[in-house]
Parts: sequence; C-alpha cells; structure tokens
Amino acid sequence: MAMVAGACGSDSGSAAEPGEQPAGGATSTTPDVTAAKTESESFRTLGMPDDWINFGAFYQSVCDAYDLGCNGSSVASVNRLDTDMSSAEEIAAFKSETSNTGMCADIGIAFGQVAEAEKVLIDYLPAAAADLPDAYKSTSGGWVASAVGVISIMTNTDVVSNPPRSFADLLKPEYKGLVTISNPVTSGTGQAMVFATAAALSPEKGEFDLDAAVDYWKQFTTLGQKNEAEFSAAAFERGETPIRLAYDFVNLQTVAQVEDKGIGAEVVIPSEGGVWSPSATMCNAKTEDPNLAKLVLDHTLSEEGQLTFAEVGARPVLYTLGKLTVPEDLKANWLPDTQYANVIQYPGDTWPDPAIVAERWEGEVLAGG
Repeated sequence: MAMVAGACGSDSGSAAEPGEQPAGGATSTTPDVTAAKTESESFRTLGMPDDWINFGAFYQSVCDAYDLGCNGSSVASVNRLDTDMSSAEEIAAFKSETSNTGMCADIGIAFGQVAEAEKVLIDYLPAAAADLPDAYKSTSGGWVASAVGVISIMTNTDVVSNPPRSFADLLKPEYKGLVTISNPVTSGTGQAMVFATAAALSPEKGEFDLDAAVDYWKQFTTLGQKNEAEFSAAAFERGETPIRLAYDFVNLQTVAQVEDKGIGAEVVIPSEGGVWSPSATMCNAKTEDPNLAKLVLDHTLSEEGQLTFAEVGARPVLYTLGKLTVPEDLKANWLPDTQYANVIQYPGDTWPDPAIVAERWEGEVLAGG
C-alpha cells in the first residue's frame, strides 16, 4: 500500500442526482424531494452536533441544495434535533427505538460493519459511492464514509514545555498521568486511536499490525501515562488535561479556542504516522423520514457536502482519495501536508471488528493479560 502525503488530485467531485445508484450497489426506491421537504419539517439525528465535522453547515447545505426550506442547525432546533451518542449507542438506538427514531447518525468507520450485522440500515447507496474503496462504504447500503481525520497529539505548551511529538514520546516518564485518550470499547475516536498505532507501529510500513498496537497500549497503561480526568476545552486550558490524543481537526478546533485566550498550544501528527480514519454517515432502516435520509447520503458525497467538512479542518473523504479539489482558502488552517507523510490509507477491505478491539482492550490492555 503506497503511503499518502495528503496531496489531492485534479479531479473534482460532483453532486450525484438524487436516487442514482451505482452499478452493483444497493438499490431501493429513489428519494422523492417533495416528500423530503415535508419530512424536513421535523427530523432527528444522532451524534451529529453542529460543531462535529461541521454538521450544522452540512445539514443547512442539504436544506438549501434541494430547496427544502428547512433549518439545518440542531442548536436552533427549528427543524433538526440531535441526540449526542457514541457509535455503539447509535446502533443500539437504531435497533431499539420505535418512535421519533433517529434518521441518520455519525459513526466511526469500523462500526459500519456492526450496523450491517444488526440489519439497522436503510437500503440505499449513493451513486458517488462508486468512487469509494470497499472499506469506506456498505456493500448492502446504508452507510458511506464522510470526512477523514488522523489521530494527533495536542499539548498545552504553557504546562508541558517539551511537548511529545511521537507515540514513542508518549511513553516517557515526564508524561506520566498527563495523556487523555478515548475509550476504544465504545468510542469511534478510541478505535481510531488503536488503528493509528496499528499502522504507525507496524514493522512492515504500509501494513496494519493490531498486535503491535495492543502491545503499545498495554505498555502505555502499565506505565500509568493515562490522565483519568475528564477532558474538556476548559480543563485543557487550565492544564488539568494538558496532552490529548484526538482527530487532527478536533484538536485544531480546541487550539483555536484556547489560543484566543493567550494559552500556548500545539497539534502534531505523531512522527511515526498513522492511518486515514474516516467517520461515516449511516441512516436508519426504520426512519420516518426515508426520502430525506437518502438525500443526506447523496449529499454526503457531493462536492458541496464534502466541502462543508473541509471548512472546519476535516479532510473530505474524496479529497484523501484524490477525487476532489479543496480550495486553498479552506485549507488555510490545516496542518501542513508534510506532517502526513507517514500516514497511510487503510490497506484492507474491512476494518477490524470493534468488538474484537474492545475485547483485546479490556482483556489485554486494561487487564495486563
């Protein structure tokens, strides 16, 4: 698998016509835009707050692109409501809710296969999904990759004067008890963190070694590097959680907040590299708003929809695949492409099962087994 340096190709993504289906993909009734307009008067999403990869702007873009006349902001709560949930909780909600069901949700990419196995996904795949590798879409319909992040290290440099810049650095005694991480048992970000080390620490560059990742996190835990305090931008600002592993675009947003207050902070991609880790949008088989859900999946892979993610520093998935050009002004606040020189595309067709990662985390990393 060739390494990726973050450069984009010259081809530009284009909006798919509503209801177009790729050859060999899932098929279902095409979306009715008139029906979607009625559905958009009141709809609910899960794990898609306005500030997460810019979903507020994304849903407003859906409203505008199809002339639905709705307000896409969940903060405004005029038409869209959002309930914050983890990837695992979203799938459970899709399965159990029988009224006011969540229409669509944001999941970590590895949870797509879980949603498929639970048979909770709408039978629909956008035409533009033909441009995605198998690991970035459902073969049976219902979810597609949206925007891509890379696990990064953020440091409050007013508190930690010698910030870590690699996964190896994070094991040093000077960072004991200082590093905030997400839980891979329930969190898509936590799973992405494990996947980052599986790519970065693989003895064979360009490959994926889950054993190496588990060994690393076992050592990290044994050494006591984890900060047990709950992370927030305020806690980071106060120096209570001075080092954090999270997606690059998430950490960059936090840094922008605290730097306005004069707090020193930096974000780096670990020097060993990592893996491009997409989020994905999945939509519910039981949704009361099926036409709107299908338009959301279409718009996720349209040029307009993809560029809303770029506005907050998330890499549109089509950009990382060389199929979309992002204007330079939207890339102004991104980390330099040089930091991504050792970041790879995932080399397989199916991501590791989250249940296996969770089992190994609890049985080996936390238990020291």
